[in-house]
Amino acid sequence: MKFLIACGFYGLQPALWIGIIRSYLIHTNRLKKERGIFNSAIYDDFYENRHFVRMGLIFGILASVVLGGFLSISLEWLIIYEGLLLVSLTLIPWWLLSITAAGIASVLTLSVPTIAEFKPITHWFHELGINSTTVAPLNVLILFVVIILTTAVFVNINGGRFDSPTLVRNQRNNKTAVYKFNELTIFPFFLFVPGDWLHTSLPMMPLFQVNNHFYAMLLVPILIGLKFTVRRSVPRTLLKVMSHSIYLLAGVGVGLAIVGYFVPQLILPAIIVLLLGYYLILWLAKHRDGQQSFEYSEVMDGVRVIGIQPETSAAKMDLKVGDVILEVNGIPVTDEDAFYRALSTNSTYCRFKVRDRNDQLKITESAIFKNSPHEIGVKTYTQLSH
Repeated sequence: MKFLIACGFYGLQPALWIGIIRSYLIHTNRLKKERGIFNSAIYDDFYENRHFVRMGLIFGILASVVLGGFLSISLEWLIIYEGLLLVSLTLIPWWLLSITAAGIASVLTLSVPTIAEFKPITHWFHELGINSTTVAPLNVLILFVVIILTTAVFVNINGGRFDSPTLVRNQRNNKTAVYKFNELTIFPFFLFVPGDWLHTSLPMMPLFQVNNHFYAMLLVPILIGLKFTVRRSVPRTLLKVMSHSIYLLAGVGVGLAIVGYFVPQLILPAIIVLLLGYYLILWLAKHRDGQQSFEYSEVMDGVRVIGIQPETSAAKMDLKVGDVILEVNGIPVTDEDAFYRALSTNSTYCRFKVRDRNDQLKITESAIFKNSPHEIGVKTYTQLSH
């Protein structure tokens, strides 16, 4: 019964519902951009919500089963983290600060009791009946490493799977496509919060006693996600490499947690190192992307593919975002009109000569979906709305 009450309380937390609304707004904004560029959406389905729910359930179950039975977190961390979470989801909608929020909450929680300038905050916590010494600092580091690890898994599984373009201007003022990964999930992490403050303030909260210490059971909403723009690289490849680097960072975090068990003084520096390491990974990925000579820009000698609709003829062909279609059914094409005129020369079949991002030529062919060349599923610059 106590666990059911804890689950019910999780459903009332504002961070969860703001996260759901944020995911919905990401979806509607993407559809609006796709329809503004192409007059029709590339991906009509609400895949952001599918990832939100699926990954939230998987992370919540695994993290709670593996660590929830013994990991506890201080109420100070929870208050600071929830506050930063709400700020990140509402006041900074153009950015997603999942690891940043957890890192800052962890640093502040461990720093507040030891820095004189933070004494008023400590005093305020004490007036609320919150004791800052009830949780081992190692728990904060472990929780931070869990958030880093789940972020790596989330990006590895979902990053770059749906190439939805946004149009910008490059240095030569030509239109060029960029690809934004902007997804999140919030998973329920079953944790113990020491003290009876939650139960006193919210009598319905379950409370139990172990060795004369009171603990409340709580499902804590943990934000996971990333907002990252890929300008020149293959989105899936770049985000995969980034996720592998974050995996490595999580591995370093596990090592630092083991060291922190024996040397608690290193726990706070370890959290700062991990947070800076995460920023370094983002910077290196952005730098690596910027060093690529390729751009998803308009071309004069063909038709650039900047989007491919799923479950269409184009999706079944060996086409990639960034390819340039040079010929259709043996006819050279340089714009949308020429592209569809060439397609109409054969109502049931098409054959493309294509130059890929590495300037390699290839031939690809397919039956035309529903005998309609306008439903082939290729999205190009020449389909822009006027």
